Amino acid sequence: MKGREAAIEGFGWGALAGIVLVALMYGAGSLLGLKPLTQALNEPLLAVMPGFIFGFLIDTLQHAGKVVEEIGLVVAMVVALGLLGAAWSWTALRWRFQYSALVFALAGWAIVAVVLLPITGMGFLGLSAGPTTPVIWAALFAIYGVVLQLGGRPSAAEATDLQRRRLLGAIPLGIGAASLGLLGVLRVPSWYQAVASPSEAGLTGPSPEITPVAHFYVVSKNISDPRVDGSAWRLNIGGLVDKPQRISLSDLRARPSTSEFATLECISNDVGGGLMSTGSFTGVRLRDLIATASPSPGATWVGFQAVDGYAESLPLNVVNGEP
Repeated sequence: MKGREAAIEGFGWGALAGIVLVALMYGAGSLLGLKPLTQALNEPLLAVMPGFIFGFLIDTLQHAGKVVEEIGLVVAMVVALGLLGAAWSWTALRWRFQYSALVFALAGWAIVAVVLLPITGMGFLGLSAGPTTPVIWAALFAIYGVVLQLGGRPSAAEATDLQRRRLLGAIPLGIGAASLGLLGVLRVPSWYQAVASPSEAGLTGPSPEITPVAHFYVVSKNISDPRVDGSAWRLNIGGLVDKPQRISLSDLRARPSTSEFATLECISNDVGGGLMSTGSFTGVRLRDLIATASPSPGATWVGFQAVDGYAESLPLNVVNGEP
């Protein structure tokens, strides 16, 4: 077999093994809390994404934009793993080693753990997300290597035993088909929900004076929003203040609150679009919270940062209701 033919065949088996890895990655996300790489890369990708592409995804595609982005990242991941398989198959023509596919799988794990996970903010080897993160990724790439080895170039003994070769070739194909089905079960329902049935859908006729909570529009820059443990969450107020604050959710709820009606509209909403809702909001006044921290005389702005990294700011005089 020539080098080009070997590379093409290796790409196919690498892509198949990549589908297995991606499906198991999402499965590990559901069962073990692993954040899929396709979702973890969302934030750094948005940071470097050209404005016209971001505008197309958010303004034109709206809810479908995140689905398109995630599917694109899934395809990119499968293609990258296919290229890794092509490199392995081409190298195998010259390097006869029984477990060479696992060596290339180890290289793939190193790229993810040493390069990509730190880019996502998970730290070296992804340890900031938990000590099991690099271990889970190692297991995923080990499975990738096994599937790649099963489907790749046969040994001399296997090449002469056609029946055995067919059997060994059918195993990774079956695993790949099952993995593709698993990927569909894990992701397609949420993709369909995001595109065909967003929260603001379902209201007909004139808009109600108060939008039902279930139909309040939701817009998020994240492919998958983080889950926040209310008991562990803390509101930190720091910076140019004399009395930094760290407030729990229960403490926040115990403070005097006020209610007011407000209409919110997404900046990407079209005329007559559904990304606008009205509700009654109850909470502690922001200026009262800021006052507890005793801002320094030099403080002029208030910055906000959410758990998912989203940031915004307001002038302090606006927060205090001053002209």
